[in-house]
Amino acid sequence: MLPTKEQLILHLSDKMTNQDIANIYGTTFQKIMHLIKKNGINQKELRKVNTYVVYEHVLNGVVVYIGSGVWYRCRRYTNRGNLEHKKLMQEGKLTYKFLAEFDSEKEARQFEAKLIRKYKKQGLCRFNKRMY
Repeated sequence: MLPTKEQLILHLSDKMTNQDIANIYGTTFQKIMHLIKKNGINQKELRKVNTYVVYEHVLNGVVVYIGSGVWYRCRRYTNRGNLEHKKLMQEGKLTYKFLAEFDSEKEARQFEAKLIRKYKKQGLCRFNKRMY
């Protein structure tokens, strides 16, 4: 079963990649791209690609990482320095949640640092290298 226009809009607003959407519906990336075009959906506008996000990675209900960057950064594992973190991401064992959106990278980084300090004091964020 393929996603409806409303479902596509919801997934894209949640900043999901087209491949993530395809995986949910058991179809191909190309089919999702076709549906987006067919329905006249502006995926860049829905994803707010010009904003910076702060996000968290969660493993079994525990926050293990806080990060910031462009919308797709939270799913990227190729640039992870911690091998355990990278492996968990590759295996799909981590969930992610967007915590905030900012117009500037500086604001996003400041909020990220504040959260890392807070969570490190609670013994969380084990994959973050340093406490700001």
